[in-house]
Amino acid sequence: MDIDDTLIDYSVSIPQSLRGLFGADADPDVWLAWMDTLHPLYLDGTLSHEAYLRTRMAAMLTTLGHPVPNDAELDRLEQQRTTLAETGLQLYPDVLPCLGTLRSEGMLLALLSNTDGRFQRRRLQVLGLAVLFDVIALSGEIGVAKPDLAAFEHVNTALGLTTGDVVHVGDNPATDAQGALAAGNPMALLIDRTGHRAVPAGVTRIADLREVPDLLRGI
Repeated sequence: MDIDDTLIDYSVSIPQSLRGLFGADADPDVWLAWMDTLHPLYLDGTLSHEAYLRTRMAAMLTTLGHPVPNDAELDRLEQQRTTLAETGLQLYPDVLPCLGTLRSEGMLLALLSNTDGRFQRRRLQVLGLAVLFDVIALSGEIGVAKPDLAAFEHVNTALGLTTGDVVHVGDNPATDAQGALAAGNPMALLIDRTGHRAVPAGVTRIADLREVPDLLRGI
């Protein structure tokens, strides 16, 4: 699973952090649009995680008509935004029931996320998720990212399982779904709460994580 979008509902934390930082005129949709534009550049290695955060903050400042400061000030603003966001972090309501059922049935759980380790581990602690996973693999720590085969192999090895015994659940059709199938996982589940994502061939779309236990019992 991936933590961002798959598990965390940012509908409260993002507006709260932006308005706390920039005021009522800070449009969360603009921030999300910059994320959609810039995050792929982080995933493909064009931007480091640090450069991604700085570029995203600089883009938002420019959009709001504010001057772009030096890197140290951009880092300070991002840290301030993160602190504001943490007070509004919340999970989607299907997350804990899904993870709880899977754990009660003896399934091993791994979190594979394309992100910097420091920020993501903080989110995991704030949300109480860290104790629910047997393996936490973050690209900033393991040195590889989805859809690289090595990222999926890292999880398999850490779990002590073979590729054919692992099912991947994620929200990104390319890096999650197609990446998992290319890695040899027997099933890839694409969480799509809006019903608007294109689903690659061979991938199963789900609207709610509570569908996962029944699907796994069927394989």
